[in-house]
Amino acid sequence: MSVLLRLARLLTRPLGLLTQRLGNRFYTGLAAVVIVASVFGIGSEFTFGMRTRAYDLVMQNRFRTPPPDPDILLIDIDEASLAAMAPEYGRWPWSRAVMAELIEGLAAARPAAIVFDVVFSDLDRNQPEADLFLREVAERTPNTFFAMIRLDEANDALSELQLARLAGTQPLSDAVPGATVAMVVPYFHDVLNERRLGTINLYSDRDGIARSYHVHRDVSGYRIFSLPANVVTTLGGELPADPDILLNWRGDPPAYPLIPFHTLYERLLRGEIPAELEGRILIVGSTAPALFDIRPTPISTAQTGLEILATALDNLRNGDFVRLLPDWIYMVITAAAVLLLAMAFRTNVDWLLLRTAFTVMQTAFLVLTYLFLNYTNWFVDLTAPFTAAFAYFTVASLYSRVMVQRRNGSPWFSDVLDTGSSVEVLLLACRISARGTARSAIHRMLQRRAGLTRYAAAAPRLFETAPLFQRLYEDVAVFYWIAPPRRSCATLQDLFRMLEESLAVLNARGAPDAVQFALHAARFTVDEQGDWERQGKESLLSVLSLVERTPAGSIERSEAFLEVCRECPDVTVPEPVARAGLQVAGGQVSS
Repeated sequence: MSVLLRLARLLTRPLGLLTQRLGNRFYTGLAAVVIVASVFGIGSEFTFGMRTRAYDLVMQNRFRTPPPDPDILLIDIDEASLAAMAPEYGRWPWSRAVMAELIEGLAAARPAAIVFDVVFSDLDRNQPEADLFLREVAERTPNTFFAMIRLDEANDALSELQLARLAGTQPLSDAVPGATVAMVVPYFHDVLNERRLGTINLYSDRDGIARSYHVHRDVSGYRIFSLPANVVTTLGGELPADPDILLNWRGDPPAYPLIPFHTLYERLLRGEIPAELEGRILIVGSTAPALFDIRPTPISTAQTGLEILATALDNLRNGDFVRLLPDWIYMVITAAAVLLLAMAFRTNVDWLLLRTAFTVMQTAFLVLTYLFLNYTNWFVDLTAPFTAAFAYFTVASLYSRVMVQRRNGSPWFSDVLDTGSSVEVLLLACRISARGTARSAIHRMLQRRAGLTRYAAAAPRLFETAPLFQRLYEDVAVFYWIAPPRRSCATLQDLFRMLEESLAVLNARGAPDAVQFALHAARFTVDEQGDWERQGKESLLSVLSLVERTPAGSIERSEAFLEVCRECPDVTVPEPVARAGLQVAGGQVSS
């Protein structure tokens, strides 16, 4: 034996021994491990980002994207507007008088809402009259909404801003009197009543990608709503109970119609009242890269905060944000998929059928995940069942392969054919008299029964690549048990079990005479000269010759097989096997 094989067997032989000791029970244990790991992963959201990657992939490749709300219109402070306004109004930020004039002009067009994705935080010490102008306009324009930014909660105790006096917040049953919050708010927040003030924080996932938008955050017994949430509520919409929504993107940006700020502002200064603004939700913000309001999202590496805010408002207004199924449903689907695979492996389902069914199941998981998010606003994330089933199938297939290799005496997983080893082989030849599909079905049944035993190996179809000889032996299946002589009684009992179960299936199908069985045994010592190979060939020819002489529906045996039976007086011949021709008389097996 080569040094390489010796070293490799230090790893592979324990695997072979494992398959011998556990048999098909391994599949049940593996199922339990995979299910427990999957349930833990789903429940703790420790799924290696599979859900977010699936969501991103579907969003990037949808063939049906929901249209944007036609009532939402973006007033864009873009690069062209910054350049056009600069000669007269200077660099950004412009005078507050510009925004006050904008509001007055827009209000005349009777929009449903004017929403600012801009925070007017600090007073302009150089233009106090402009600050006062904007304050007065904001106070007397009830359909204007303004943004604020939540700061680190660690600074709440240092703030003097009381939650009870802040528009856009709602006291809960456990509200703390006098509680303060760290927040960047408009300097005129004290004149904003009801829900005209909301947060525009964007909470990205751990990978830095923005996929969701917050509806509210609770602080010291007060509920602080986001800007889109307050706009939707004021316009008569209902909010979800969850603090966050998963965004249902409207396609590649820009998804919403944009009006450059400077062109609209010029029209308003001329006294024009744009008819297209009536009844619409106007969101004022910036897409200019120079203002740094850009975030990566599933559909763009550089999506503007203006588009994100518009998408959140659209989702909340129309109630079509992405919804998630509860985790327990994924746990049930995962457990069911793994248990079905475990049952198939444990019962030794035909490999072609199993592989086909597995492929169909895995494809269905992926297709359903994709289609649901195209035709509905439900994200049915079946990546966890897919991954669990794939992991189970991969490990179970490798285990099955190792088990088959060990039963066949592979030197990688067994030492049964090592030079100097004493070997006993029990041979079972089956001649199938049925034809066509019935013959194939019986052949598959016999292979399945062999796989359910502990030691049996199924020989491949004889002469499969030689058409003439394959035709001559296409009705014959050969199975064998190879083991050291010390396990001869265990392998004999294993063989009888397969025979008993096979006969029961044939009787249940109404075909008790469809198969003739022949039994043979051989013992030899593996030598370097190859004499054992000659003995093995002779044994195979003997059992093939014997099965040709076997009457329909009966069992023939050789003298060598009887000798093995006599050495195992404690092994009882099952009644169906005895009725088929293998009987015990006076402590001896006879036929």
